[in-house]
Amino acid sequence: MKRILACIITCTCLPVLGDDITGVEKISIYGQTPLSSNAVSNKSIFGSVQTIDAETLAQSQSISLAEHMKNQLMSLHINDVQNNPFQPDVQYRGFTASPLLGLPQGISVYLNGVRFNEPFGDTVNWDLIPLAALDTVSLYSGSNPAFGQNTLGGALALQTKNGFSYTKNELDVRFGSFGQQQYTLQSGGNKGNWGYYILANHYKEDGWRDYSESELNQLFATLSYVTDVRTVEFTFAGNDNEMLGNGAIPEILADLASRDAIYTQPDKTHNRYKQFSVKTDSVINSEMSWQANAYYRQNEINSINGDDSDYEECEFGESYSLCEEEEEDELELVHFVGYDEGVFLSELSDIDPDTVDGTLNTGFTDNESYGAALQFVKLSKFDSFDNEFIFGLGIDKADIHFRSDTQFAVLHNETVTDDRSVTGIGFFDMESRVDLKVDTKQQYFYFMNGISISDKFTINLAGRYNHAQISMQDQIDTGEGSLNGEHSFNRFNPAISADYQLSSDYMVKLSYSESSRTPSPAELSCADENDPCKLPNGFVADPPLEQVVAKTVEASLSYNKDNFSALATVFSTISHQDIIFQQATNKSNQGYFINLDKTQRQGVELAFNTQVKDVDFGASYNLLKATFESPFVSFSPVNPLGANRQVNPGDTIPGQPEHQVKFHANWQINDAVNLGTEFLYASSSYYRGDEANENKKIPSYSVTNIYLNYQVTEQLRLSAKVDNVFDRHFDTFGTYGEADEVLEDIYPDADFDEYFVGPSRPLSASINLNYQF
Repeated sequence: MKRILACIITCTCLPVLGDDITGVEKISIYGQTPLSSNAVSNKSIFGSVQTIDAETLAQSQSISLAEHMKNQLMSLHINDVQNNPFQPDVQYRGFTASPLLGLPQGISVYLNGVRFNEPFGDTVNWDLIPLAALDTVSLYSGSNPAFGQNTLGGALALQTKNGFSYTKNELDVRFGSFGQQQYTLQSGGNKGNWGYYILANHYKEDGWRDYSESELNQLFATLSYVTDVRTVEFTFAGNDNEMLGNGAIPEILADLASRDAIYTQPDKTHNRYKQFSVKTDSVINSEMSWQANAYYRQNEINSINGDDSDYEECEFGESYSLCEEEEEDELELVHFVGYDEGVFLSELSDIDPDTVDGTLNTGFTDNESYGAALQFVKLSKFDSFDNEFIFGLGIDKADIHFRSDTQFAVLHNETVTDDRSVTGIGFFDMESRVDLKVDTKQQYFYFMNGISISDKFTINLAGRYNHAQISMQDQIDTGEGSLNGEHSFNRFNPAISADYQLSSDYMVKLSYSESSRTPSPAELSCADENDPCKLPNGFVADPPLEQVVAKTVEASLSYNKDNFSALATVFSTISHQDIIFQQATNKSNQGYFINLDKTQRQGVELAFNTQVKDVDFGASYNLLKATFESPFVSFSPVNPLGANRQVNPGDTIPGQPEHQVKFHANWQINDAVNLGTEFLYASSSYYRGDEANENKKIPSYSVTNIYLNYQVTEQLRLSAKVDNVFDRHFDTFGTYGEADEVLEDIYPDADFDEYFVGPSRPLSASINLNYQF
């Protein structure tokens, strides 16, 4: 495999040294894979695709990619768990792409053909995507096997600008509500065969919630070499981002204090990220071409989470310490890191354990990954049939180091005015300490074949074989009870589709596709119901999990004529051995992962786009039925009706609104001014932890945004945006917790319940100045 990797890297870099092939028309690849030169297009072999271009992103003035997709892409929904614009749970057709461990990740993300999901938990850190550097965005539906691991419900392909697609020098400055400041400098150009693009972005805000400031520093650059038959592009990306997202609050706290209040703090994430990559697209002759890439990627994630405590004071004669409650109300003495078991806190310090009512949880993940991929494209004819064949192979490797600690702390919560932060006391829990090294290897090959039976009828076939190896080495324990483990997974995923052009205006498409994902190292290290772990602060030795397999059937009817297009789609995805997180204590991040026999996401999507004189309109509606299809008992220990709730086939997966309506319009008032609006409606959804669908739901909501762009001169543009124009108060996410443990002493007259919510961002405004030079 080392020879294969070296060969792919060599093939990637050599074309820049070769001679040009003159007089050959460049092949236009129809099949979509992460390596395809037109991977972002308005066509898709399997399922449908929604696209966004750089001009649309700039006009909408969104501050993050997730925010823009939420407002305009069909079947996409946000669970605002952290209340930070760069840390959302993105849900598409009931599948998730989130930065948080503990959620079943079912969407693959690629940046310039390089896999963007983190190797440790398959998570997606949205803050690492430089929005202004994006040239095109494409969201593919279904379980397209060509996009590989995690493509259970869809794939997101991102392409960035280069010196041939962007030839400007721009300075953009933004100021907005809640201390928002952004300074973006980008420059691109070309001379002869060479082109460059560079972006530097600095963003900071205080956050609309208390103690929720964030700061992002992003650098992105490309160097391109382009001829008529060959493109080679070198890319560097770097981020140094600190984000505070203090998460859900007790529903009653919004009434007792305000919606911007927090429960406990801090909840900080610090991402230090860098990526180097090279990709090439070369024509061999009029019928053959090849594409390749190679990359190195590293993301160091530091997390700090302040919380209340599950530990309690315990006395043994004249000695006292901290204990953890076990089964049958038995108390187990805490084992302090660096000391022998059985040592009491009173032997180490004069701190009163009754005042130690918080924890300071720290985590560090070093995701270092690298890999390469190569594909060939062949165009040919069989009799009168046009045929396109794609074959690709590749390897992705990762070296991961994860560490975490739980430090005992004091929660500052004596009065209403206290900030509810925590201060560590310098002693750590040995049972919560984790030091884990993981090596992963993904090897794969795939093919796609498209046959045009006639001008109206096309059949497409595809398949991908994945082989995954995961090796885990516990750096603390060895032998029985350690995290050591060797895991191997194999799977071949097929797909087939048929397109038929009913007339010049109507096309019908039918597809069946399969994809899979292996359990991530984080999930494999946390799967024992008898020994729940804390995410991301603790793992235990566990039984293995099965890989998830998704099978999607999708049919669509599209209409395109002049300035009007419409699409109607029905789809059904059944996931076998779906992985979910079972909450096992009163903490939402404490529990274990299990396989479920079957879950289903099915629905209907309707959309249209049109232009009437100077106004562009777009609207969509989606119906989603996301359900469990196998019975199981949800532990849900803080459920208002009590723990151990029976979930039956047909019960709805929490956090998924059944109905969504989206509308956007852009009016080009004259050559200098355009005015736009975005509207979103989402129906009610269940709280996370109510898998049995027995309690009240998060209410439906609607929100409206408006924006304005004024081209003052050829060089200067003035823009403004108002989000949540009518200042609607709504919640996008809900879960359960025990608020009285933290709040009952400072709000003694309040009647606390178990409902926690992720409140919406209130009315906010921003103004942009963009200058080209």
